[in-house]
Amino acid sequence: MFYKYLLVKEDGNPTLYLYVDHSFEFASDFYSQQTNQENLYQKVDHYLTRNGITYPGNKVYFVKNGIILGSIDLSNYDFSHHRMVEIIDSNASNKLIDMQNSDGLIEKLKLEEYVFGVVSAEMPAIFQEETLKAQAVIARTYALKRLSRNLPIKNLNATQIYRDRTYLKELWQDKYEEYQAKIKKAIKDTENEVIKFDGDYIDSYYHLASNGRTEDSRNVLKLAYPYLVSVPSAWDLEQDYVSRRIIPNDYLSKLLNMKITKNTKVDILMKTIGHRVKYIQFDDKVFDGMILSRRLGLDSNDFTVSIEDHYTTFTTRGHGHGFGLSKYGAEAMARAGYHYRQIISHYYPNTYIEKIND
Repeated sequence: MFYKYLLVKEDGNPTLYLYVDHSFEFASDFYSQQTNQENLYQKVDHYLTRNGITYPGNKVYFVKNGIILGSIDLSNYDFSHHRMVEIIDSNASNKLIDMQNSDGLIEKLKLEEYVFGVVSAEMPAIFQEETLKAQAVIARTYALKRLSRNLPIKNLNATQIYRDRTYLKELWQDKYEEYQAKIKKAIKDTENEVIKFDGDYIDSYYHLASNGRTEDSRNVLKLAYPYLVSVPSAWDLEQDYVSRRIIPNDYLSKLLNMKITKNTKVDILMKTIGHRVKYIQFDDKVFDGMILSRRLGLDSNDFTVSIEDHYTTFTTRGHGHGFGLSKYGAEAMARAGYHYRQIISHYYPNTYIEKIND
């Protein structure tokens, strides 16, 4: 199964890459059944022991034909008892939330009023009702997950945006009553519904548009999420969400701390399972694709590079980190006749929707 390994440090943390042969099927070995998950952890443990490898870290990536298929976190497995670590759910049911605005002020809201403000801000009101329903369940899940962990709910671009009714009246103008009724119906039709995995609220990440396939969260986050895995999102291709950023070579040279010319050799060393750049090399310098895309202000880390005499063009596909639900993908699914539960099930596999108690 494993024929070689690479042990490196990334962001100061040890990381292990295991290279797998053609007998390795990540989907069946890891995601299908819990017993298969346990077997995979045990196989990694046996390989490390057999080869005398001392690995002080937890993240293990699986590489096949130069592509990262996925990864596991060894801290999720109890090797002494040969079982997955159980997650205990605190299952909060408080319907009032304290939302912290960007100015630091705290605003107390009813949960469903918060959900209304998030759906209105995160999704265009012209979207299909099933898309809005999916966003309502996601927003509610996010809030209750934060409450269950005693974590603050912040009104920020990096989390979820909330818009109050004064803002929405200015935005929607004479469509306010129509859009308000439409979104309130989506919230009412999904009342008290949340998304869960193994008894716990999920971390309901989402992004604007994918590149035709969502990303595995293990290529972005520090923890393993069996429901934030790479899934096809061909509906996004209908939007053809392609953007370009042109950067002068002098400026790019400063950003990368190296000389960039038309003779600079560029090589994408490794891509993720979501077809995004994992590692890219400019001459003899190697960069992390995610970190580089953020540094350059690119829409995503699915990009190609073209260097000319005086400038370099980065062409990207998709928008955002790429894992979880794709907004435009969800909208295209709704237009194709998919129900909001089917949309959620597709973008958050291995989860289920539960109606919480009042």
